[in-house]
Amino acid sequence: MKELEELEIPRYTLFGPGAINNVGKILSMLKLGPSALVLTGTTHSKKALGGLAGNNMITEEVDSVNAEVITGLAHRYRGIDAVISIGGGRIVDAGKAIAFLLDKPFISVPTVASHDGIASPYVSYTLQLELMRLGYPKIHKTPLAIIADTSIITEAPRRYLTAGIGELIGKLIAVKDWELGAKIKGESFSEYAATLALSSYQIIMRNKQNLKRHDEGATRIVVKALIGCGVAMAIAGSSRPCSGSEHLFSHALELLTKERGMRSPLHGEQVALGTIAMAYLHGLNWRRIKKTMQELGIPTKLSDIGIDKEMAIEALTMAHTIRPDRYTILGTDGITRKAAETALEVTELI
Repeated sequence: MKELEELEIPRYTLFGPGAINNVGKILSMLKLGPSALVLTGTTHSKKALGGLAGNNMITEEVDSVNAEVITGLAHRYRGIDAVISIGGGRIVDAGKAIAFLLDKPFISVPTVASHDGIASPYVSYTLQLELMRLGYPKIHKTPLAIIADTSIITEAPRRYLTAGIGELIGKLIAVKDWELGAKIKGESFSEYAATLALSSYQIIMRNKQNLKRHDEGATRIVVKALIGCGVAMAIAGSSRPCSGSEHLFSHALELLTKERGMRSPLHGEQVALGTIAMAYLHGLNWRRIKKTMQELGIPTKLSDIGIDKEMAIEALTMAHTIRPDRYTILGTDGITRKAAETALEVTELI
């Protein structure tokens, strides 16, 4: 007999123009307590605060997100009833982590569509590492509700939307790697979760013309697909359907840029560039992927996001060490420097 499977997915999702104005109503509908900690960023996300007028909220504007900031806020606000994040990936991750540490409900209110963390139970790889170094377990906090105001998201610079598209393009590789892990290493595999994740990639490829525009319609396509990815991860019980070797490459770049004191590029841009390289290694049509990225204005060279040749090669050769429990096209031992250089040169990423 198969083991019991426990699925935790978002209970309520609302997206569209003006969705932010329904926060109070949703809190009441979900029967959450009277007080909530609201996290915002320092720029674009502050515009959304008007939608919370009249509600009993404690607002914290967060400039930097790290393990110390998160644990400090969790200690300060132990008496709150819920956590709401209004912002981009860092702010959503911070709220998710605080809600996990306090064992309180979490509501995700994204102001950009640059990442699939808006609906997933997990936080970024680098933030998770920081928290684990302080002795905290792996964060797992599925948003109770997702409120995506497409008007506010559309007002953000287009670069954030194209980063979200890059994140979605990467799902092709994530699923291919998962299939490889199931075949070679006998990893647990969910066909339903994989199909849901892959459909997000397919939606992007089918809607290239619509996504060339920067309007509410394009935002809606990307937001729906990103939410679908979050649900896929919840069904799988891990980020496996949405994170493969393309994400390992991105995480490696994040570690290297942090080590060098550089500002990390947008996660979705790194994932998209990694997708081209991994599609080449998989023997897939990487040229089609690259052409789509060019048409949509997504960077197609690592130098476009400030990554030089040496850092790119180092990231590709170390990527397999990031999540050694997950088998990908990079294999158990990774690839040689020569193979990495060839892959990056053939695809003209460097």
